[in-house]
Amino acid sequence: MRVALIGAFALGLCTMAVTARAEQWTKTYPLTGTPGVWASTGDGGVRVEPWDEPRVEARVETVGYQINRDFQVIESQSGSQVRIEIKFAKKNWSTGQRSLKLTLRVPRESNLDLHTGDGGITLGGTKGDLKLHTGDGSIEVTGADGRLTASTGDGSVRVEGRFDAIDLHTGDGSVEAAAKPGSTIDSPWSVRTGDGPITLRLPGDIRANINAHTGDGAISLDLPVTVSGAVRRTNVQGTLNGGGGVVTLRTGDGPIHLQKY
Repeated sequence: MRVALIGAFALGLCTMAVTARAEQWTKTYPLTGTPGVWASTGDGGVRVEPWDEPRVEARVETVGYQINRDFQVIESQSGSQVRIEIKFAKKNWSTGQRSLKLTLRVPRESNLDLHTGDGGITLGGTKGDLKLHTGDGSIEVTGADGRLTASTGDGSVRVEGRFDAIDLHTGDGSVEAAAKPGSTIDSPWSVRTGDGPITLRLPGDIRANINAHTGDGAISLDLPVTVSGAVRRTNVQGTLNGGGGVVTLRTGDGPIHLQKY
């Protein structure tokens, strides 16, 4: 009898996983100027795909959640400003396989402010003022152009593009940042992790003041940094190409690598 009950329970779990309900919500927002998109998923990932259309398309895909029962999509538009919030019910009784993803298709020049409590953020090929935050998840950015702020409580951060300013932070994870030629330090750059390695790649001709410190690790320099003050394994201050904007690198535990792009 016990074996039969266990078998029936296992079969029930498998059936729930296979038959998990999938739902989708979509909406398109026409634009007359450079869009500003604010979005928050609460529990789910965000993916941004650039395109050459004068509109924003938002698509929510779920498995195991029911729209308007487990969560609501609260959205609005004012001119070229779009807001999308995935608001979950206080009590959520859904069980089994569950996932949620928000995909945004936006014009290549867009200002974005994206938030997720639990889920990764992936963004490619977008120019503008970019602000990304996740409480628990990785952040990956490719082909960006402009100013970037990206933070996660727990996860890796990988970014690549032409930047005028970057502010990158993870509580626990690695940070890799590649600044393409043409990048400038219009305002101070900051790259920080509580626990993990940092790799920063800079154009060979960029002018900067470098301030790097690790609590437990080594610092390697593959660019001609003119070091000032005492030379220490865990602390480096110096100038690159005569100095310029400030670049601060901090890790509590891990190595720092400064390399040429």
